[in-house]
Amino acid sequence: MLLSTTLLIASALPGSTAFSLTEPAPTFEEQNLAQRAEAMANLEATLESEAKIRIAPAMFHDDTSPTEAASVPAFGSEGSMRWGVLGGWGVDVKGDSNNELGIGVTWEYFMVDGFAFAPELKLWGFFQDGGDAFGVGLDLLFQWHFIQRDTWSIYADGGVGLLGTSKNVPIGGSEFNFTPQAGIGATFDVGNNNRWIVGVRWHHISNAGLYSDNPGRDSVYVYTGITLPF
Repeated sequence: MLLSTTLLIASALPGSTAFSLTEPAPTFEEQNLAQRAEAMANLEATLESEAKIRIAPAMFHDDTSPTEAASVPAFGSEGSMRWGVLGGWGVDVKGDSNNELGIGVTWEYFMVDGFAFAPELKLWGFFQDGGDAFGVGLDLLFQWHFIQRDTWSIYADGGVGLLGTSKNVPIGGSEFNFTPQAGIGATFDVGNNNRWIVGVRWHHISNAGLYSDNPGRDSVYVYTGITLPF
């Protein structure tokens, strides 16, 4: 009786709002909006905390790519070095029954861009009338890449070498000879800065008059091989 009278008086007072003993349940839309608001607040708090501990990463980044760090000098650049294997076949211009086979290694040092000191060490086989011979030769050559592109080049080379053989070359000559030579060739990039080479040379064999007989021998020598950077 007292509670009912009190409620009645309160509701009748000016400016008073409606009073209910039970709160109405929130709708599904209201619950969804509340959850979104809470998720956004959590996200903003997370981003703010990360921003406080972030330290200018650009100060610690190495802008040098792995490719640049491990880059190989461009082909033919000054100071670069290469090594390779090669082999070739030559025919005596005075008699096609006299042939020569050379197999060996080469080393190239580019003294300036496009110009290299390129010695070759080879094992030789000489197939000739009067008896075959075998030997070892060291050729001191220079190589000029007068046309040079990113993936190919054309060069001229020349020099002189020393040759020692098991028999006289040619027959009637001597077992020790000099080997002046000159030619032209080309290189082609086959990947990873490796180069396939192919060329042709005039290859002369002569003892330069050190012995009483010096018939000499001239051959057209065609060769191929591959060179790799050091």
